[in-house]
Amino acid sequence: MRGYLLFLFLVTDVFCYKKNHTFFGDDFKCSLPDVTTVDDNLDIGRFRSDFAKISEVKFPGIIGPTNEHLICKIKCIDGNWVGPLCSQTPNGRFQPVFRECLYRNQNPLLAVSFKNDSILIDTYFPHGSVIVARCKHFGLYKLTGDNVLRCENGDWSSKLPQCVPTSVITNYTGGAPPTIQYIAVTGSAIVEQNGELYVYPGSTVWLDCLWPQSLGKPDWSWTQMHSHHAAWASHTGDADHYRLVLSRVSARHSDSYTCASPAGHTNTVAVRVVNIVCPPINVTSPHVHQYAQGTRLGNAVHFSCQPGYHLNGSAVVTCMGDGRWSSGPPTCAETLCPVLRAGGAHLSVQEYSAALGGRAVFACAWGYRLVGAPGLECERGGRWSGDVPHCTPIYCPDPLIPEKGRLLTSASSRDGKYPVGDLIIYSCEHGYDIVGESSIVCTENGFWSHPPPFCLPPSEIKKTDTIYVDNTTLVNFEE
Repeated sequence: MRGYLLFLFLVTDVFCYKKNHTFFGDDFKCSLPDVTTVDDNLDIGRFRSDFAKISEVKFPGIIGPTNEHLICKIKCIDGNWVGPLCSQTPNGRFQPVFRECLYRNQNPLLAVSFKNDSILIDTYFPHGSVIVARCKHFGLYKLTGDNVLRCENGDWSSKLPQCVPTSVITNYTGGAPPTIQYIAVTGSAIVEQNGELYVYPGSTVWLDCLWPQSLGKPDWSWTQMHSHHAAWASHTGDADHYRLVLSRVSARHSDSYTCASPAGHTNTVAVRVVNIVCPPINVTSPHVHQYAQGTRLGNAVHFSCQPGYHLNGSAVVTCMGDGRWSSGPPTCAETLCPVLRAGGAHLSVQEYSAALGGRAVFACAWGYRLVGAPGLECERGGRWSGDVPHCTPIYCPDPLIPEKGRLLTSASSRDGKYPVGDLIIYSCEHGYDIVGESSIVCTENGFWSHPPPFCLPPSEIKKTDTIYVDNTTLVNFEE
């Protein structure tokens, strides 16, 4: 049985928990229930012997979507286990547990609630539970079928209702029922979980039946013997709104109002005038700002956070027809950007703040170049302004070897590249002398510290002036 959890069997002094090992019995009055144990040292023989004397087993259970805690039991009668029977108290009356009903959340047009709480996922409900359904988009769809369903021992009392598209959805074709809209001109109103329109006393409400005048005039009707005024709306853009005005409503306006198209297709709105006031909202978070329209039925409270914080919870809560707010007040949490992932072993963070407006400043180890932004900022919404940079090694180009010259050293890296700090030493062939620097070093800007030297025979070197320009050696010879 779904939603029915067995936590503990109370069997004399033997405690059996559901987990690893399963045992079955065949030598006792009632067959051993399917139980498991976490005790590897349990004396199975003693367990079977003791259990053969047991005629009743009690255990706690949790049942249904509201996790109702009950005391349950099974009884051994004529060699068979009967039950479970459950009670709210250990000494209360034990009654059978009926099968649950499964509600499948498959119709995107339906809004289903249980005890005024919306049901958004597939849910099992215990026997006797009542769920209420309505179309999500008020007036745009007409509900057909029973909107109240009761769980009766595993089966719902009726099928889920359907939402039929109205004239605006079908573009006034196919014999669709007319679309109905409402506007609370003064006061307040709200659509309840059961699909009824709850209106606060003294409010003025417009009920608009949407139908093109070119297709004929619709008709408003109601069940009680009261006089109401209906006419085509005169406001710009409302030419196809056949409007019923409910002025300064009172209890006598609680009624069902039906709009019928010229072809006889109908759509109905149930209006209920209720004097509902919700309690003041107690905001405990110090960073929450609120703007309240009031605490009457249909009034809303809007919440926001001071800069650097974000809302956890609903930004807007509404006073509902049961005198409760649609949800509890939200809290404000400091807006923090996520922890940055390491960009490699050679990347270091010089400055870091994950708060709104904070920065992360990066640097690379000696011999490495930063690729990407050197700094990031924590922006609104808790997002960094960019990706974490990374570091790549700096290499100098392969050194030039002068004519009649050679290298006495080689690259220090395995791939033959010259990283920062590599030292290159030159020498000349026998009979030639070096003109310039005999050793050069790879620097952090990716260039050699000096240009390569020349190798010249001594007879050609009388006097030289060596000038270095843009990493190039210029040699002036005088005869």
